[in-house]
Amino acid sequence: SNEKIKPMAEEFDVVIIGGGPSGATAGRLLAEWGHSVLILCRPLGRQPAMAESLPPSSRKLFAHLGILDQVDKAEFYRSSGNTVWWGESEGRVERFSDSSDHWGYQVLRSDFDHLLLQLAKESGACVYAQGRVFQVELETETQARVEYRDERGDKCCVMATFVLDCSGRAGVLSRRILRKKEPGFNTFAIAGVWGKESGWKLEDESHTLVETYSNGWVWSIPLSPVLRYFTVMMDPEVTPIKKKADLRSTYLAEIEKTAHTRELLLESSLQGSPWGCDASLYSASRFAGPKFLLVGDAGSFIDPLSSFGIKKALASAWMAAVVVNTCLGCFEMTNVSLEFFSD
Repeated sequence: SNEKIKPMAEEFDVVIIGGGPSGATAGRLLAEWGHSVLILCRPLGRQPAMAESLPPSSRKLFAHLGILDQVDKAEFYRSSGNTVWWGESEGRVERFSDSSDHWGYQVLRSDFDHLLLQLAKESGACVYAQGRVFQVELETETQARVEYRDERGDKCCVMATFVLDCSGRAGVLSRRILRKKEPGFNTFAIAGVWGKESGWKLEDESHTLVETYSNGWVWSIPLSPVLRYFTVMMDPEVTPIKKKADLRSTYLAEIEKTAHTRELLLESSLQGSPWGCDASLYSASRFAGPKFLLVGDAGSFIDPLSSFGIKKALASAWMAAVVVNTCLGCFEMTNVSLEFFSD
């Protein structure tokens, strides 16, 4: 694997910060189109992996990106719809379609991201999963300078014609470009993994579950008939968390406020400790410049209730790859291409 081998080249057409869905997808496409690409990312598994739901419309995007067969062969848990208790006691069981071949996917992000990174490597992108980027200098004449630390903590740098910030919420580059939270959408998420050997006794075990309660909402994604992720979404100004030790007690207290989720979790067991993360909405005042693009969640974050986060990241990555390919191959189209990406 070249994931842990420090890149020998000092210059690349494109350096990508982050190896999630947007970084791996943009890197794979640009490498396939003949550009030299370096993806700098952290090793998978350093943080707890989230489970996420992909709607059936993602399949059309996978097909367009040329990876539908590989995604299907990965045998991710397939979903036929959603079960929702939103402000009402009677749940709505909503199927995506009556057709048996119209399904979505329930994916563990670490597995999904690994698949996309592997496809990027197979297409010729250099993947270095020990590179922690700490500085991007755009004020050079012709190229950007990307500084990172290797696995030993030593400072290294590479030059690039374009830098794609695909670092998600971390926003290695985008935080410098006036990224701001959307007012009124301050949200904190606490997730936990639950197992129930007897099954969940739902009308459809594959469904994503969503339930509102007094101070927030909870959603659940299955990865198998007996294993589910349950995540509570709350306003930290309404339910403050003063220290990390409060996560478990706060998480369980929020679940106790629910009706259906609380009942579902009877006779189930919490696997390990819950963990938390910011889930507030944000956007950037600029999404592109002469040497950079903000791709996927690095530039903006939308409400996770929509289940379109990964699809948005992939679509943004595809657009970024098209724009960079245009700029590298047709310099006179640079300004209009960057404006097109921002729009």
